[in-house]
Amino acid sequence: MKILVTGVAGFIGFHLSKKLLEEGHDIVGIDNITHYYDPKLKLLRLSLLSSNKFQFFELDINEIDSLNQDFDLVINLAAQAGVRLSKINKNNYLHSNVNGFKQVVKFCIDNSIDKVVYASSSSVYDDSLSNAFSERSSNLNPKSFYGETKLFNEEYIESINSSIDFIGLRFFSVYGPYGRPDMAYYLFADSICKDKTIRLHNKGLMARDMTYIADAVDGIMRSIEYLKENKGCSHQIFNIGNDNPVKTYRLLQLIESILDKKAKITNVDVLNESIYTHADLTRSREILGYNPEINLQEGMQEFIKWYKKYENF
Repeated sequence: MKILVTGVAGFIGFHLSKKLLEEGHDIVGIDNITHYYDPKLKLLRLSLLSSNKFQFFELDINEIDSLNQDFDLVINLAAQAGVRLSKINKNNYLHSNVNGFKQVVKFCIDNSIDKVVYASSSSVYDDSLSNAFSERSSNLNPKSFYGETKLFNEEYIESINSSIDFIGLRFFSVYGPYGRPDMAYYLFADSICKDKTIRLHNKGLMARDMTYIADAVDGIMRSIEYLKENKGCSHQIFNIGNDNPVKTYRLLQLIESILDKKAKITNVDVLNESIYTHADLTRSREILGYNPEINLQEGMQEFIKWYKKYENF
């Protein structure tokens, strides 16, 4: 297939594109290489996608109409990431996650592309009840503006009239090699290695369902197969997680153990982050055959191995 991947220089976009290229697909990737975190890492990822089956265009998704190619499938991963809202980021969220998303959908409609996978997020859920988040039964009540934009994406698809089959994937805290430097696990490792003080939110009592990158990519690959085999499926939502939340302080302890070094910590109270996330994978397992294989110990060891090489430790 010929596949368009937006956000191709991002963490998930890079790993997904690498897998798709290995399977022989033709990939066109677009990314506007923002400075949300150091572009050096994004450019490194792109350099590892060198292939005669890969084309890259430095392009904002709001300008996606400038692409003059045909595609069998679009995978929209481009977004302003992160849940910690600032006045500056709010405009970025609207630009990429709302307006950009709508432009991607319009591009697909205008070019008769009938299969789309897009990234949603666990941030759409309400964490007020102590149970796993189910696609069908759990309340949707985002705490962050980022989560609101991701919920908008899902609701926007429901509001339009098109012949496109969509799959929205609610990703749960994806981590691993070449990961985002703004995420807690990366910040913990980086701070410990560089003797910096970690700002531990809410005494580390928040819990996150951590998903290793290879499992996240497997979820996308299974979604692609589902779309190929189920024409007319309309709009499906699936959780892509690990079904095994870990408290933040336990995550920190694990990283300390792997690095064999204690962290310097200051506790900070925050209000706009989820108390916990927990993916109910019943639907993903039954329909997609998705079943995460990498546990946190194994996955974090792989990340630390990569991190030490990347940061020259």
